[in-house]
Amino acid sequence: MEYKLEINKPKSGPNKGDIILSITDIQLHTAKKRQGSIGKTIKQSVEKNQPGRIYSNIEEKQGNEPTLESLLLKDPELIETIRGYNEQGKRVFIKVLKDVPLLTGKDTNEFVKSKRGKRIIRGLAKNKEGDKI
Repeated sequence: MEYKLEINKPKSGPNKGDIILSITDIQLHTAKKRQGSIGKTIKQSVEKNQPGRIYSNIEEKQGNEPTLESLLLKDPELIETIRGYNEQGKRVFIKVLKDVPLLTGKDTNEFVKSKRGKRIIRGLAKNKEGDKI
């Protein structure tokens, strides 16, 4: 039998021992980061009871599918990790704050301050001015 994840609003809150994955912030980076398995990263964070960070590419053409759902539902190791927690009697909750901060990463800040970054920003500003006419 195939195991399928569904993301739904919970009917009741988490119990003691349930797992809560909190989305605390989103950072934009210019340097490409390699992500191993999202499931493995989350499992390690839960076992160590420490925060973790996952990386994902944002694609221009994602269609109508929300980014969070497409990110989570496509990782087979994450599906297996959640299945294991469910078999232990634990439910997995994903907590997303109403106002999740959107931050720039250190590498992005350095790029914006660089000569090439300043040129790109000036070019974007010129294009915006041209669009208004």
